[in-house]
Amino acid sequence: MCADQLNIALIIPNVDVFSGGVERTLKLVEHAGTARIRYTAFVPAGGSPNAEVVARLKELELAGRVEVRQLAPGRLSNGGSRFDAVAVPTEYWWGAWKRAKAAGLRAPCCVDVHQLPYIGTLDILKTINIDEPTLPDVGRMPFLQHKLYVDGLLDAAFQTVASVASVRWFSSVRDGMLMAVTPVVAKNLAALGYRGPTFVPACPNGIDRGAIEAQRLTDDPAEFDAVFAGRFHPQKGFLDVPQIVAHLRRFLGREPKVAVCGGSGLPRHVAQFRAAARRLGIERSLEILGRVPKAELYRTIRQAKVLLYPSYVDGFSITVLEALCLGVPVAAYDIDAMRMIWSHRKAVYSAPVGNPRALAVLVSTLVRGGEFEDARKAARIQSTALMDEYTWEKVVADERRFYEHAIVAAA
Repeated sequence: MCADQLNIALIIPNVDVFSGGVERTLKLVEHAGTARIRYTAFVPAGGSPNAEVVARLKELELAGRVEVRQLAPGRLSNGGSRFDAVAVPTEYWWGAWKRAKAAGLRAPCCVDVHQLPYIGTLDILKTINIDEPTLPDVGRMPFLQHKLYVDGLLDAAFQTVASVASVRWFSSVRDGMLMAVTPVVAKNLAALGYRGPTFVPACPNGIDRGAIEAQRLTDDPAEFDAVFAGRFHPQKGFLDVPQIVAHLRRFLGREPKVAVCGGSGLPRHVAQFRAAARRLGIERSLEILGRVPKAELYRTIRQAKVLLYPSYVDGFSITVLEALCLGVPVAAYDIDAMRMIWSHRKAVYSAPVGNPRALAVLVSTLVRGGEFEDARKAARIQSTALMDEYTWEKVVADERRFYEHAIVAAA
């Protein structure tokens, strides 16, 4: 039987990328009180390398939602046992777990896995018709990463080996439990040979209803044929966008207008994107907005006829949820997240993974004629039900159940 209030030591990852997983962690802290969770956030001894994380944690601390402390070896030798659990909110668990142990934190270790470490998901194998991968199939990942992500072959091989080792090694962590944030992640963990206890929540992510509804009040005509919203990284299909737009121009017989939102990409990926756009002659079709505030992102998605989502890697996709809540149809590669989570929803359309031409055919069909209006109407009809289903209160309640499972199992 667990206490009415759970005191959780939250180990803030030592990473500089502001990912969807980081956003989810901060939302857990913001809404933790609804599930009677009290977090103490431990940042690396030198502070978090991400300025946005630092600022958000400071706001939450000033609001009384969290206590923020530094994590250093031996600092908690007399107080590390007052926590019910140690939460590591990232699949890159090894460094955070070591820092927690060195600081004297002694409690069940609960790791949130949003996707496989280093390699994301195994969906890239679908490009060679492997839908249900097993461990031997994973050996083909480096060659596909090298081809499609323009990764160095040795780097890709190292990432694949590191992912398998990290996942399988966690089975040996005493009093450890993984949360596979979605069934997609659970499937991928099993493919890598993980056989330890796994918790899969009913509600993996939430939506900011107020921000969505503020944009739903507007009904401006569509300004863009499509919008891409995601990290500027090959895993998210960023380098596929110029090819898709070039095909789209041919199918439409005119210059399409496509907004590109996102960021946190390596300079070489942005340079490759711009070089491809020049080579294909579609620079005028692209409006590269980069990373924009949430309200502007939602406004841009709302003003697009379709969300273009050629991602090779995703365990859930908050971007797809946001677009559907905004009443915007989605055209995506047919990765497991689309098949297992979104395919039964209205206004969701998929093309074969890694086929830019097929996705462009799909988008061109949607943006011309009456199909766009029908798809948009279908998306808008279901948006309220989606916002009711995906709430942060439900996410936090599931997170508490995860902690309770780990605490009881370790007793």
